[in-house]
Amino acid sequence: MNNLFRTLVFDGQVSLTVADTTPIVADGQKMHLLSVPATLVFGKTLSAMTFMSACLKEETGEISLSVKTDGNAKEIAVSGNRALHIRGYIDEVGACGSEEEVFGKNGSLTIIRDDGYSRPFVGTCAFPEKGGVDEAFEEYYRISEQLPTRVKTAVRFDEYGRLVFAGVAVLQPLPFANAEALQKTRDTDLDALLTLAQEKGARRAAESLSPDYAVWEERNAKYQCNCSRQYLTRVLVSLGKAQMEQIIKEDGAVRIHCHYCNTDYQFTQEDADRIFPQNDGTDEV
Repeated sequence: MNNLFRTLVFDGQVSLTVADTTPIVADGQKMHLLSVPATLVFGKTLSAMTFMSACLKEETGEISLSVKTDGNAKEIAVSGNRALHIRGYIDEVGACGSEEEVFGKNGSLTIIRDDGYSRPFVGTCAFPEKGGVDEAFEEYYRISEQLPTRVKTAVRFDEYGRLVFAGVAVLQPLPFANAEALQKTRDTDLDALLTLAQEKGARRAAESLSPDYAVWEERNAKYQCNCSRQYLTRVLVSLGKAQMEQIIKEDGAVRIHCHYCNTDYQFTQEDADRIFPQNDGTDEV
């Protein structure tokens, strides 16, 4: 089921993206056993990454971000790709406090975007003097990409602390946007738009601002990690038989933990024998 919609608004001069990221944030919360404050900040970051991933041009495109902060979160890392597979982790899963206390006042946001060209783009910015997650992403677009972008994320809970909705709404003027379109971009109540997405769905919310333009992109975003036992086996092949067996001899097994999906993998001598057959005549690949 599609949960991300993109369209043009304000006479086709501004791009609008609206996404219901509730399942993504719910999976992240469950996977990492997050506190409510940690879910709030991590969920907002996952939601912003959902938008950024949708902007990738090439099918092989990937994007990642790193937040380093003096807040209770300490560090957040989130990645996404053109397929809208979003994943990430927060350093302090039990972080407590307000959004400001968890996200912090002083820190940096670094984005690495690989569109499949010769060299990835790396951009970074310090946190703005005021604000939280949304303002940090707006500051990144202003400083690193010179785009006057409006970003609003929402992670909402019921009275019992249960997640009921998460979403993101972004307005990004096109290069030829005139003064009137820019003013409308500044004046639009994105929080109200996300409330409409919560009540009526993301598509209806996107269409509410674009009566003259059909939705031109609708896709499904989800929380999905890239790791697998098969993928890690290929990594171990590059490690080589001698080094793998040395680790097994010292530690009893090769143990790998994926921070993105909180999964532990273990490779024993039996696995080493299967990966590197005794009669292949090669120690390393």
